[in-house]
Amino acid sequence: NSIYFGAVEKMSSPWWLAIPGATPPTEPPEWAKIAPWPMSGSAIRITYFNIQGPAEAARLALAIGGIPFEDVRINREGLNSLKESGKLPSGQVPLLELSDGRSLSQSQAIATFCGKLAGLCPKDPWEAAKCDEVTQLINQDIRDRVISPTMREPDAAKKMVMRKELADTKLFEKFKILSSMISPSGYFVGDSVTMADLHCYVLLNWLGMEVLDGVPKETVLIWPKLTNLCRKINSIPAVAKWNAVTNSGKVPWF
Repeated sequence: NSIYFGAVEKMSSPWWLAIPGATPPTEPPEWAKIAPWPMSGSAIRITYFNIQGPAEAARLALAIGGIPFEDVRINREGLNSLKESGKLPSGQVPLLELSDGRSLSQSQAIATFCGKLAGLCPKDPWEAAKCDEVTQLINQDIRDRVISPTMREPDAAKKMVMRKELADTKLFEKFKILSSMISPSGYFVGDSVTMADLHCYVLLNWLGMEVLDGVPKETVLIWPKLTNLCRKINSIPAVAKWNAVTNSGKVPWF
């Protein structure tokens, strides 16, 4: 019913050294105070299908932050089992669980929680809002309003017409906006990676891998600032290791 990847290995250096500009904490962070599950030694578990999808930004955040977690991949049978167990309050995955019994079941909430644990959400209110602005553009305007209708269309011929419009026009318009929001540092906000960058990275990888029929990777490749962002995130050691283990042969895709 599931593929268990186990706990992501702790980094050899203290967790806070993985975060640019971070200073040594005066006491362990909250996640380090939760008693872990005995078998894995981690206190966080993320359950989703064996694809990147809406769980990937959260997984990447924990990997970058050097925070160990159980990476559980399930199939449809496993999803049904979880539903029957009552562990899914909204009836869907991804699901984040803490070893003390608490859980989250919405991908945005999960990503934000993991981003805060990893220090990838700005503390400055304005910078935090700018990250939210980018994230909402990606998840609401691009994924939900532009891409999702082409996935729900049952007629194959009509679907391909919609995909052509998606690739030629709609994504071009959205990527023009998205590209304009990248700062001179190459990131969306500030001079280091944030959750806004990770949400964009996951979206661009999904499209770049040509998972959607009729949407070629050139849809992304024509935008230098967006592809440069992918390169910057690919070069983060924790991300390179994560991709080598879980996305081998898929990411990097160019």
